[in-house]
Amino acid sequence: MSGRLTVTGHYAGAVSRATATALDLLLIATTFTIGLAGVNLLTTSFWGVSVRRALPATIAVVVLAFCYVFGFLAIAGRTPGQGIVGLRVVRSDGGPIRAGNALRWVVAFPFSVVPAGLGFVPIVFHREHRALHDLIAGTAVVYDWGERPAELPGPLSAFLARHDDGGSP
Repeated sequence: MSGRLTVTGHYAGAVSRATATALDLLLIATTFTIGLAGVNLLTTSFWGVSVRRALPATIAVVVLAFCYVFGFLAIAGRTPGQGIVGLRVVRSDGGPIRAGNALRWVVAFPFSVVPAGLGFVPIVFHREHRALHDLIAGTAVVYDWGERPAELPGPLSAFLARHDDGGSP
């Protein structure tokens, strides 16, 4: 081993989770925008009808987001954004997430967002960094980089080791 501290299996913090969510939102928005532009081009070209209406577009993006998150969680246990950051959603007992957990996670996610984001506060204060939707779904988010061990950089590992030993260099 290279003297680095491993974080594989440790609960993911607020910054990692926020970064993964931002990446997923970017992927969903980009996919939706490109798809809507393509559909609008086709319908305008063939029938002279624009599909840029607020309500149908809102419904379509919500359906896309639901299918994106549920599909990836149910199949891979992580969304692409979570995969990039090195996170995985697991059951609260540490086992792989099941489709039922994934469904509850996705359905409960808006309850973490809607009341001014208050459902995310437990990530900071809960010992296992679980948000409201994690508590409802019986899940937790952990660091997992697949086949590679999730390790802290060498200098950070050395810094933490010095401070764990009473601070002597």
